[in-house]
Amino acid sequence: MASAILTEFTKSTKPRILVSILLVSISLFSIFQVFDAYGEKHTMAGFNRSLASFAIAKGLNSAISIVQETEVALEPGGIGIILSPGQILDPANDLVERFSNVMLICTTSFGIQAILLKIFSSYTFSAIVSLSLLGTLILIWNNDKYPDYVKNFLYRLVVFLVILRFCIPAMTIINNSLYTGFLETKYIESTQQLQDSDKAIADITSKSSDEEQDTVELSWYEMIGGKINKAMDSLDIKKQIETQVDKLKAEVERITNNIIDLIIVFIIQTILFPLLFLWLILKMLKINYSFKYV
Repeated sequence: MASAILTEFTKSTKPRILVSILLVSISLFSIFQVFDAYGEKHTMAGFNRSLASFAIAKGLNSAISIVQETEVALEPGGIGIILSPGQILDPANDLVERFSNVMLICTTSFGIQAILLKIFSSYTFSAIVSLSLLGTLILIWNNDKYPDYVKNFLYRLVVFLVILRFCIPAMTIINNSLYTGFLETKYIESTQQLQDSDKAIADITSKSSDEEQDTVELSWYEMIGGKINKAMDSLDIKKQIETQVDKLKAEVERITNNIIDLIIVFIIQTILFPLLFLWLILKMLKINYSFKYV
């Protein structure tokens, strides 16, 4: 039914004019790379985001590893106690290492998209697409001079080349719209909080020792001023240890939540959506291969 409609469609003058305009427009879009600049821009933006997240992961992994090798000395009132944060930070460090591996894969995915975009937007491929469109244009205006198998072959070839020509820019633009509409806020917040966690872990382990080594010397007016409670707290070894442990646990939980959020963002962008788009392309190619245009 569809092939019969197409056959009748190409026999009329006005429809052929419309089809000719469409084919010429597609050829111009291909030659002048109308969509490719946007595709390349968004692909490189995604590549830079994933590369930055990979760098954050490696930096956080390095910071945690350094902290795990150090010991925090608590010396309230001259009583010494050593706190080792390594066991507390072990789960976070394992997750950060896995996160860096995920980010390496995501960065590679964006790199592959950039390479495919360059291939299919090259002048050579654009020229091939334009020549096939020109052949289709000639075929449409001389419809009765060629057998049906030639027409079907050329129509299938043209559709195949057009799909390849514009699939990567289309996927990139749609993918970026998905990111801007739903994922950008989560990415920015999670990235910023991971950077803050990197600094916080270093501060917890570096400042705690200095703060607790201060000699407690209180005058009578300081006690009257209400600072006696702070002085007593500084002598409470158990409380100080629990405070440091709680801070580290809070940072571990914060790191875990933000890493999971970033993994979700990049897996959607570089794995799930491209696979869905690839499935749609394969479906289109399959339909194109089996469809009888005339």
